Amino acid sequence: MDEVPPLPGENCADDIVTIEHATKTFGDKIALDDVSFRIPSGQICGLLGPNGAGKTTLFRLLMGILKASSGVLEIAGLDAFEDRVAVKRLIGFLPDEPVFYSYLSGRELLELSAGMHGLNTYEAMEWIEPLAQRLRLAEDLDNYAEDFSRGMKKKLGLLLAMLHRPRLLVLDEPTNGLDVESTHLFYDLIGEAAAGGTTVLFSTHLMDHVTRLCSHAVIINEGSVIAQGSLAELKERYGEESLESLFLKLTARPQQA
Repeated sequence: MDEVPPLPGENCADDIVTIEHATKTFGDKIALDDVSFRIPSGQICGLLGPNGAGKTTLFRLLMGILKASSGVLEIAGLDAFEDRVAVKRLIGFLPDEPVFYSYLSGRELLELSAGMHGLNTYEAMEWIEPLAQRLRLAEDLDNYAEDFSRGMKKKLGLLLAMLHRPRLLVLDEPTNGLDVESTHLFYDLIGEAAAGGTTVLFSTHLMDHVTRLCSHAVIINEGSVIAQGSLAELKERYGEESLESLFLKLTARPQQA
């Protein structure tokens, strides 16, 4: 198997995400086809692609929810599927549509998660409550999470993802359902986490947010990686002034007759 290079300009000695020739099929459907890239620790990387490109499938593989049909997916040297219990201690995951137990409040969910991670519940809540306040969610934590609005569920989902201070944050469309203020608060927290050494991999359709936050991007289309590298390198390589124009150029589909 050929060695997969890291994203251009990075040292591969401290890669937290290593994906080599990962393929995932569902029957005759190929969801991911020979995907390879690495993410060094401390980087914020945007995973970009049209709807149906394979982004969510890739996240589920990294979380050990699905097993790859072939290839290697590792988190900090651990196999994402075979070592999935240990991997979950390293990853904080925010799905596009968080779903919570209907009979638990936001606070109870956070306390339950702290216990499942083996954390001191009091210390975990003492650390997470200021973040809840910044996200304008603190006053709602004692309400049933199932009754939260979509935006409030996203905020609670981020708190749950960050609660155990993971080495890697995996965020699937993290700002869907958020208003402008909440989106900025969300990204402030993500940026601060990255500054503290947390690696962030997130998907979004909002190119300006990638430009604002990310140093690198991986673009996938129809299950395959079609471009990867630093934002500056990608724009120079393809002769585009903006990430949006680059994305549209690379993912363009033939017009229907």
